Amino acid sequence: MKRMVIFLFCFLLMFPFSAFAHPGELDELGGHFRGSDCTYLLHEPTALAKEAKTKEELVQLIQKYNGNERCKRNLTPDRIDLDGHALGGKDGKTTRDNHASNGKSGRLTLRLGRTYPAELVECIDGDTAKFRVNGHVYTTRFLFIDTPESTIQVEPYGKEASRFTCSRLHQGNILLETDGNALFDKYQRLLAWVWVGKRLLQEDLAKAGLVEDFYDYGDYKYEARVRKAYEEAKRTGAGMYGKRAAGEREGAGTETRPQTKEKTAKTDHPPALENKTLERSGHPVLYTLLGLAAAAALYWLIRRLT
Repeated sequence: MKRMVIFLFCFLLMFPFSAFAHPGELDELGGHFRGSDCTYLLHEPTALAKEAKTKEELVQLIQKYNGNERCKRNLTPDRIDLDGHALGGKDGKTTRDNHASNGKSGRLTLRLGRTYPAELVECIDGDTAKFRVNGHVYTTRFLFIDTPESTIQVEPYGKEASRFTCSRLHQGNILLETDGNALFDKYQRLLAWVWVGKRLLQEDLAKAGLVEDFYDYGDYKYEARVRKAYEEAKRTGAGMYGKRAAGEREGAGTETRPQTKEKTAKTDHPPALENKTLERSGHPVLYTLLGLAAAAALYWLIRRLT
């Protein structure tokens, strides 16, 4: 009986460690503290957050409206990650910067409306890849287009879109062009037009019939070009718009989504779930191991004393 009581006590001891692992939901400002290093991430700034014109003013708002007392104690302006958003309602084209740019990371500030040479690091799927720009690796979401899924779930023509994209990117001579009114999406992916040599990858994907939808984070420079290529693919029956492909989609029971900006802006697919969970929760595995170690040490100590 005594051993059972000791075991239960040690088991319950683990819960406080797990409780500190998750930073919680977004606060009234639209952000939260990252548990691993107490960096404040401003994901979806509310009207309240937009009242701040500088990071110093934002610090004061965070001190007032966020309940994480541990992280607030050491909060300074350089520990705030704006996630590509601008403060004070200023024009993003002149004030938005890299969502985590600071002296410690050594990243070069990125700006909207600029073109950057890039090196392919990893192909992810038809509309997402990782590139190295100025020494830093960015998971990059291709602007405007949405190709069929080929990662978490596999949709018809998802693998074809992924192979098409990877084949083009491996040719090298890649340029990323930022555009619209945001550098990063809500999943912290860089948003960019992708040039391979003198060809626009989004346009080539659309012309090959491998774009199923569009999403909208703003007004884009090459939107008309991509839509024209998309309509051409539907007219000529390229890729997923051919008669055979239409039969395959119908047989697979895949629902075709409407081609509307309002719809697709809400359904843009997130990165892998496990990555998002780890980012939002800090280091849950580490905290769990610490809890187990503390429980084992306490159990050993009680055994020695009884």
